[in-house]
Amino acid sequence: MKNWIFPVILIGCVALAACHKNTYERNDPNQSYERFISSHIFAACESYEKPYARYSLAKLLQRPSNDSPYYKVTFVNGPCKGITVWTTHVITKTKPVEDATLIETGTLVLRNFDNPKQQDKNLTDHWNVGVVLGTDRAKKGILDVGFPRDRNDFFPARESVYIHNTRLIVQPDLKDIRNFIN
Repeated sequence: MKNWIFPVILIGCVALAACHKNTYERNDPNQSYERFISSHIFAACESYEKPYARYSLAKLLQRPSNDSPYYKVTFVNGPCKGITVWTTHVITKTKPVEDATLIETGTLVLRNFDNPKQQDKNLTDHWNVGVVLGTDRAKKGILDVGFPRDRNDFFPARESVYIHNTRLIVQPDLKDIRNFIN
């Protein structure tokens, strides 16, 4: 009678272990990419005074102080790789878009021209700030994003971008730079 208890317990333990899912996979390239991005900031690399500035990942060397509003950063990849600059045009915290259907129209996002799913060492790391214009196709993995060319651009360049190529801007709290006539 007691001979059947051990196999039942063993089968139960094996079934429980099979159902357990690891949330952290050490060799998952997407998680290592996310860790890499979250440990850096985004700084304007080219056309930094313009709405269409190109942002790249940078290592934060010095935060602003009471004497100076500038961040000291060194770019870690992209077209300005290795260059150290003092700038105020930084995005200190972003997060991946998890549920695009909850994003409101007018929200600012960072869009990458490269595909982060491809683990290529030669990525150009070309990020731009865009305004979400529509989330109608969010369930298909696509956002409609506008990229204004100047502060009075009522009809920005409109593009459809993949959600996995976008990041929500958390800090600083940026607003749409365009001035609309009320």
